[in-house]
Amino acid sequence: MKKFLIICAAAALAASCGSGNGYTIKGTVTGDSDQLVSGTVYLMNNDSKNPIRDTAEVINGKFTFAGTVQTPEPYFIRIEGITGFVPIFLENAQVTVNGVDTLLAEAEVTGGPTQTKINRYNAAVEALGEKYAVEDLMKILRNAEASEEERDSVMEVYGKFQEEMEAAKDAIVAEDPVSDFALYFIIQGDEYYYMDVDTLTQIVEAYSAIPAFEGNKFLGMLDEFRQKEQALSVGAKAPDFTLNDPDGKPVTLSEFYPKGKVTMIDFWASWCGPCRAFNPTLVEIYNKYHKLGFEIIGVSLDRDHESWVKGIEDDKLTWTHVSDLKFWQSEAAKLYNVSFIPQNTFVDAEGNIIGRKVSEEDLESFLEEHLK
Repeated sequence: MKKFLIICAAAALAASCGSGNGYTIKGTVTGDSDQLVSGTVYLMNNDSKNPIRDTAEVINGKFTFAGTVQTPEPYFIRIEGITGFVPIFLENAQVTVNGVDTLLAEAEVTGGPTQTKINRYNAAVEALGEKYAVEDLMKILRNAEASEEERDSVMEVYGKFQEEMEAAKDAIVAEDPVSDFALYFIIQGDEYYYMDVDTLTQIVEAYSAIPAFEGNKFLGMLDEFRQKEQALSVGAKAPDFTLNDPDGKPVTLSEFYPKGKVTMIDFWASWCGPCRAFNPTLVEIYNKYHKLGFEIIGVSLDRDHESWVKGIEDDKLTWTHVSDLKFWQSEAAKLYNVSFIPQNTFVDAEGNIIGRKVSEEDLESFLEEHLK
């Protein structure tokens, strides 16, 4: 359990505000591996194109890294020839690593304000995992013979576990709301996808006022997302696009929306479980309101034509469908800042945006209001 939690925390948790004085990592690893006498150690990130940030020599189980980082974030320390890695939050601070060659993932990492918060969070999550017997819950879920009632019971308990994990994170964030720890949670946890423009603006302005965050890539990502959201606010003109329907015929949005009073741009995919689960409800709503001027243009983030068409046919989606089959690189999805699906944007007959991200529960009342 401990090993799992530490790995997850390093992959999904936060950052500390850089001091500007650079970082120093002093490591000590004990064990019988020959690579500890004389070997190579790597400081790596999650960049698939350039994952190695630095290398150092291991001499009698000791190594040192030194440098500066502009954006504090999770990194990993690997020792050539030894299985596993040490998760570490790379920030401009003095950091100490103590581990054993056979249990690198459980190495003790101390030093640095964000690393300290991560360690506290890990301890809280580990305690919660024991409280709710999470390992036992996972065994039940992996058991193909588990009944539906057992699975429902497990998910109810697991939901409480997740709620308390979130509360533990929120308590640490509350101590220093404008910090690398908080910022990385916003980015890595995809929290910003669901924020309104005003909230995004407040966060960006708060971080931008602190010199240490100048050039921070996560702050840049957040600001870029905010600017796109602002351009898609209610009242703005809907960005135009042209994509092919399943027969290869081009469909242009600006030529489509004059057909109805309200047009829903429905971003979905045949591989998306929540999308497929919502489709029967959307079919009912479409059939109910279509005669009143409700149109839908489905924009699929599929990448396989056959799967896309089969999804349309199986779910009996009788409205217009388009796709460039580029998965998350869909040109239309980029235009509309789509980071999760299902997601929607509504436009009127003139192509003005009248709503975005309208929930399933609010959809009918939204249409009632705009189809008067």
